Amino acid sequence: MKNITSLLLLITLFQTIYVAAQEDLLRLSAIISRDESVFEPLIQKEIEDHEDELIKAFNRSNEIKDFEITCLKETQNGSYFFRACDPAFLIKERQANNVAWREGKEELLTKEAITKKFSEKLNELDVAFFGMLNENKESMVIANALKELKERLGEN
Repeated sequence: MKNITSLLLLITLFQTIYVAAQEDLLRLSAIISRDESVFEPLIQKEIEDHEDELIKAFNRSNEIKDFEITCLKETQNGSYFFRACDPAFLIKERQANNVAWREGKEELLTKEAITKKFSEKLNELDVAFFGMLNENKESMVIANALKELKERLGEN
């Protein structure tokens, strides 16, 4: 048991180092948690198109069911709709939290609180995404174009 724990700790350390070494690349966790407050419709449409292409490429290459990304249109006020993308594990956790809250078993958590709770798993998602980018040169070109668009807007 001690060897397994040590191995898991070592894998997590290597993943963290790998993610840190890839800081100049686009992170999938940043794409799916992006604030939709860009008010330049043409550039926002181009950004979303690139993001959608990357998400589709990732879903095609991904073999981990919990990492499958789903994008939906959501609203907070009933009139302004925005695109929200999440991996399966975050969707499941939000649903479980909602059920537990309705049953009085847990406090209702915000999307941000649940995302923070799963930061390590989001790092693993980013590692899988970087792996896809390294293997799929077309996706790397799209990721670089997306990064340039975001830099033009002053995003990081």
